[in-house]
Amino acid sequence: MTISRDELVNVLTVVNFLAHAEREMHAAEKKILIAVFKAAAITPEEQKQMKENTSLEEMLKHIQSVEAKHALVELMALVAASDGVFEDEERVIIKKIMKRIGVADDHPYFDDNNLDIPSVRANVGKILNSFKTLAS
Repeated sequence: MTISRDELVNVLTVVNFLAHAEREMHAAEKKILIAVFKAAAITPEEQKQMKENTSLEEMLKHIQSVEAKHALVELMALVAASDGVFEDEERVIIKKIMKRIGVADDHPYFDDNNLDIPSVRANVGKILNSFKTLAS
């Protein structure tokens, strides 16, 4: 998987946005975010850049490669599945983002507007490892 560092930071910023969408972040979502940030070796400078990004539309403009779009969908699914419940707010946001970045609704983790939580959870290691390879 090859995505630029800028795309990676934007992907993680969008995922962080999703995790905070419910206003109260579940402990499992927080653990997943921390694991992803560690796997991607996010620097303090990049964390600062992420905090300064407040426009979802701007973030999505910087996610151009097919790999980055795929990574974004996988991470959104991972965060949404982490607490075991696919909330309506998460569903709406994820569907809008997928449409905006041009990712079809037929992604393997999604079926009839639902998230296949067991499938996502079974792939946590694979998803996190893909980000470790990006960081190196």
